[in-house]
Amino acid sequence: MIAGGGVAALETALAVHELAGDRVKLTLLAPTPDFIYRPVAVLEPFVHIPPRRLALAKVAAEVSATLEHDSLAAVDCDRRVLHTGGQRELRYDVLVVAVGAKTKEAPGVLAMDVSRMEESLHGVIEEIDSGSLRSLAVVAPRSTWPLPAYEVALLAQGHAREQNVDLHTTIITAEQQPLAVFGDIVSASVAGLLADADIQVMSGAWVESSSGKLIVNPGERELRFDHVVAVPRLVGPAITGLPADADGFLPVTSHCEVTGVQRVYAAGDGTDFPVKFGGIAAQQADAAAASIASLAGAPTEPRPFDGIVHGVLLSGRKQGSLYFTARIEGGLALESRISDTTPPWTTEAKITARYLGSYLDELWAAGPPWRLAARAR
Repeated sequence: MIAGGGVAALETALAVHELAGDRVKLTLLAPTPDFIYRPVAVLEPFVHIPPRRLALAKVAAEVSATLEHDSLAAVDCDRRVLHTGGQRELRYDVLVVAVGAKTKEAPGVLAMDVSRMEESLHGVIEEIDSGSLRSLAVVAPRSTWPLPAYEVALLAQGHAREQNVDLHTTIITAEQQPLAVFGDIVSASVAGLLADADIQVMSGAWVESSSGKLIVNPGERELRFDHVVAVPRLVGPAITGLPADADGFLPVTSHCEVTGVQRVYAAGDGTDFPVKFGGIAAQQADAAAASIASLAGAPTEPRPFDGIVHGVLLSGRKQGSLYFTARIEGGLALESRISDTTPPWTTEAKITARYLGSYLDELWAAGPPWRLAARAR
């Protein structure tokens, strides 16, 4: 049983099907009918390209899986039964929880919604085009995936320049330096991109809104911006019956087993791994799938999740893109490298996933949506 309909869920389904074949009967439990390709969501408001969608029924049919349209509500680990949002009980031999994280919006600021980025940033772009927007703050709070904050800031600044608008953009981030989790090399390169774009960075900071005023901490400085947008803070799914940390994230082992629970795995943003990223979700799914295939008697060895992240920062037409790779262990980047010309991976998809990446490449043979969108600019 695979609960979820995002990157981790699809990567798990494709990997188990490839590794174990008909040794495993797959069931995909998903609350929505489609997988939505999120990595280029930040581009959509600027190039007016709708998000790519993939019917989960198509994937389910290709991996011989049963598709159940429902959500995961609770797990009875002793009975190996899960309870759904639709008040059903479903039995499983092995469960993979790939439901993602929940978002928590900061009061007083406009939160980005990756499922509705066009709507989230419509007002910002309209005000840039009219010349009425002169100052913009983009906030990346704690416990979030900060990359979209840097991409939106760079894209908004680039759009303003194309419209001959003098826009002052500031990034307010809880990080000590830009994209610090990926190490000094990546951070320095991102800082250089931001400096070249005349974007100010306030690091180690967070915001509070009170009586219509934006207070930036530490220092309790009151700052005024024409518009403030924020990446939502992430919290874990906190599923009844499964262990979770104080923020609701599921603790996992190196093989992505949920700690202290038999035959339950977790992958993706809902786990306690500090980086919330599609490539990480896919790697966790691969580790879970290898263990499941081995358990089913397939000729494969369980392999641990290695924490290697491949990513790309979409920075706009003139600046191009920044490709990076880092190995994350214990929340720290032990290795990192960058390139501004070629990605350090083979798949065309912005998500670097062993099975889902090549699947999307074949499906979208005309070119990956993130490059098509960039060319549209």
